[in-house]
Amino acid sequence: MEPERGHRVTATVKCIKGTCNAGHKVGDVMHVSARNTAGMCGYLYHATHPTILMLQFGGNVPWGPSDTVELQCPDTVNLLTVELKRVRDEESQVGSSVGSPETPARESKCDHSSPDPSADSRPSVRFGRVVCRIE
Repeated sequence: MEPERGHRVTATVKCIKGTCNAGHKVGDVMHVSARNTAGMCGYLYHATHPTILMLQFGGNVPWGPSDTVELQCPDTVNLLTVELKRVRDEESQVGSSVGSPETPARESKCDHSSPDPSADSRPSVRFGRVVCRIE
């Protein structure tokens, strides 16, 4: 199989309301791509795949450039929030390291409420369960 092209995309589990049935934990980091789930649950990968493609191949959301997008799992009972981030440095080009999981970096506060524009100077937009913050 030929190597992946484009930017590397990392998926970081930011918070979970309840218990993830697939075993994801807060702080899990996965290097995902258009063809590599990196161990991500099928339901979550299906929900994030269009955004992974956009980030990997240099696209942006219509309202401006964005290297980071937060999405939520379709399981609303055990709601999981994942941050997808495009890595832009020279070493980030997708290659043999795609899919290798990293050790969880840190715990973070779980907040599934609507984004408060006054709490964050970055603009954010919510489409249903999808929250996009422009950085």
